[in-house]
Amino acid sequence: MLVVSAFANDYLPTVSSLIGSLHDTGVSVQDLADDKEMDLREQFSCWLSHPLPHSNAFRRILCIESGWRGTPPEITDDLFRALSPYLLTTGPNASVAMPLIGAGDQGWPVAQIMESILKTAVSWIGRGLQLRILKIVVRSEQTAKSASDKFHEIRQRFASDQLEGSNISKRGFDLFMSYCHKDLETAQTVLTEIRRICPTMQIFFDRDSLPPGCSWLSHVAVSLDNSKRVAALYTPDYWSSASCKDEFAAAMTRQNDIGSAVLFPIYIHSAKIPYLFRNVEYVDCREGDKHKIIGASRSLAQCLV
Repeated sequence: MLVVSAFANDYLPTVSSLIGSLHDTGVSVQDLADDKEMDLREQFSCWLSHPLPHSNAFRRILCIESGWRGTPPEITDDLFRALSPYLLTTGPNASVAMPLIGAGDQGWPVAQIMESILKTAVSWIGRGLQLRILKIVVRSEQTAKSASDKFHEIRQRFASDQLEGSNISKRGFDLFMSYCHKDLETAQTVLTEIRRICPTMQIFFDRDSLPPGCSWLSHVAVSLDNSKRVAALYTPDYWSSASCKDEFAAAMTRQNDIGSAVLFPIYIHSAKIPYLFRNVEYVDCREGDKHKIIGASRSLAQCLV
């Protein structure tokens, strides 16, 4: 897969852009955009092309567009969110080549974009994203120097994060609660019932489980990966939360990797579930039916015994 970046709905083949270089080789990003295979821009800032002819050095193009959900540094996570379900289904262990998105005609600083890409890639690949190779390609020696300096800085920082993560991973959890904070009351209802049935259950619930002063991102990520099951509480707020969608995608990646159930979705209130996650089975408790929520909690507790 080849990643290209663009302004929203702007595929002008300028002389300094990857879109322009593709145009010179006979690949029109505008034509591909007019006939997308999948449009994920409202959810993940990206769209995916249909397969290209085998004469090209890449099979598909994934275009990430700023302006739908934020600026290039803000939507780097969206790139990997869009890649995740594709790599789980159509293209496992694929190789991906990409420029420093937003650092060309859009004018964002090389170091800032490099850091954003690396931090996100390390997080997703480290947690099981089936990405065989990620190639970051730059044109000039000056850009390469800046990108390389940032790479070495991030590598050193990541080594320290790994040390902290190894300490966190010594404590496993039976259950990780993935919920939006606006749905706290429902989450507490589920937890109360599970703890009533299994009082010794080890449950990661961010309000109780995050030590003061800890690295929040590292602690949540490692705790998620070291939990037997992940309860996802579906609501409109859940599916509009970037953090909740990341937790769900990470759990889905691990579920696919190990071949056994990790996710236990509980559908609380009707919501627009991202298309690529709609085939995951859930317990239907709409619209906030407390009796059904209690029943789902009991079923979840039984799965954990």
